[in-house]
Order: sequence, then structure tokens, then C-alpha cells
Amino acid sequence: MSVEDKFKINLNQNLWGLVASYAALGAAEHWCLTYLFWLSLVAAAGLTISVLFTFAFYTWNYCRQKL
Repeated sequence: MSVEDKFKINLNQNLWGLVASYAALGAAEHWCLTYLFWLSLVAAAGLTISVLFTFAFYTWNYCRQKL
């Protein structure tokens, strides 16, 4: 088994964007980068809302199909 098979992470675009925006937010806080801070804060807020709506839709759809 290769190394790539061991670390294969399956995430959708919303979650990858959320990880990247929170990483950028942390980097901006660490190095006091104000423009990156505001850009990543807006991106993180938008992607958090997107992930919450996606999660709610998938949960609603899953429960509807189970009943």
C-alpha cells in the first residue's frame, strides 16, 4: 500500500475551502497581516454558512429517505 493511499482524504469543495480559509486566518493572526485577516475572515464566514446549509440539506434529505 502506497503512502498516497494511506492519507487519502475525501472532502468536498466547501470543506477544503473552509480548511484553507481558517488556515489563512490563523496565518494572518500569527503574522499580523490585516488584509489577509479580513479576506480570510470574509471567506471563512461565507464558507461556514455554506457548510451549515449543505449539512442541513444532507441531513434533511437523509432523514426524508429513511422514513
